[in-house]
Amino acid sequence: MGKGFDFREFKAKQEKLALEWKSNGGKVVGHYCNYVPEEILHAAGILSIRLLGTTDNITHADAHIQSFVCKLIRAGLDMGLKGELDYMDGMVIPNTCDGMRLLFEIWKKNMDKGFLRLLDLPILIRQGLSQDRMRNDFGLFKRQVEEYFGKLILEEELSNSIRVYNENRTLLKELYNLRRKEEGIISSVEAYEAVLASLTWPKELSSELLKSMIAEANKKIAERKEVKSKPKVRFHVSGSVLTDLRILEIVEEFGGVVISDDLCTGTRYYWDNVEETGDPMKAITNRYIEKLPCPCKSPNDERHDFIFDSIRQGDVHGVIFVMEKYCDPHLFDYPLLRKQIMDMNIPTLGIESELGVSGQEQLRTRIQTFINVVQGGQ
Repeated sequence: MGKGFDFREFKAKQEKLALEWKSNGGKVVGHYCNYVPEEILHAAGILSIRLLGTTDNITHADAHIQSFVCKLIRAGLDMGLKGELDYMDGMVIPNTCDGMRLLFEIWKKNMDKGFLRLLDLPILIRQGLSQDRMRNDFGLFKRQVEEYFGKLILEEELSNSIRVYNENRTLLKELYNLRRKEEGIISSVEAYEAVLASLTWPKELSSELLKSMIAEANKKIAERKEVKSKPKVRFHVSGSVLTDLRILEIVEEFGGVVISDDLCTGTRYYWDNVEETGDPMKAITNRYIEKLPCPCKSPNDERHDFIFDSIRQGDVHGVIFVMEKYCDPHLFDYPLLRKQIMDMNIPTLGIESELGVSGQEQLRTRIQTFINVVQGGQ
């Protein structure tokens, strides 16, 4: 992995690893959201893969779903309709927005094979009644996994999966903090490739990769001579999914560095661990209730506070919003969040994406101009 990230190559690697997992007797299940309790799937011997869509043109899905639904949903459906996900043994679709709820019905009608589950979690996640509902739904999900795959999930297996996932999340957080502290020691592209790998590869393999990256970074730090270099412009990136890493490459090309984020394919995935003592199902449920929230959940103040703290603690000079077109939860959240950040005297740049950004030269010009504006205001 490294500079010149190619999403198609990444997808091919993901499928290769999934097929290797299956050849060793495991099962593979796709899913769409950070609120899917992957620990339960892992404890059943299932490799869970986060669907990140594709930058390819939509060829089949538009006959089944409106074109004003976000590209993440349409691209995943397109891959399924074309048979590109046939190596998977099932799919878990969360009820996070109207588009996802519609996707479940379309998937059920057109690809009614394998394990299929709508994870119908509450929107209000801090209320007692909602928490009871979430606990019940996670318990039902566990039983459905057991029944379909014929595998009783034991407490010790759940506890082991919690440890495996906690180790991976802890390593991702260590990598995050390392590049915040040691500017430029790990490129933004390498760091986000590592997160995408964690979302789609076996956790054990991802953790080994992370350990190697961290060890190599620490070696560079120990050997690095004190040389004064031109300070970089430090950015926070906000949004949902980020798979077009050209944005990060361009930021670094013009003297910037991304040192923090609140992305769905970033900190919101790995920031919170599961308690490793007591009842493992209760601990798993509590983690997903209390985790750093997504705009599809309410209340959302905790996420905003996390962003403001990241900006202050990281001495951030600017915020780049990467907004997925037609993603209603994030787009509803964007105006207020942008205003609050600008009230902190932090400039912002909004980039519209459909899993990829068209017009690379235009994008380069916009990012270069934004960096120049930020530098001029320092």
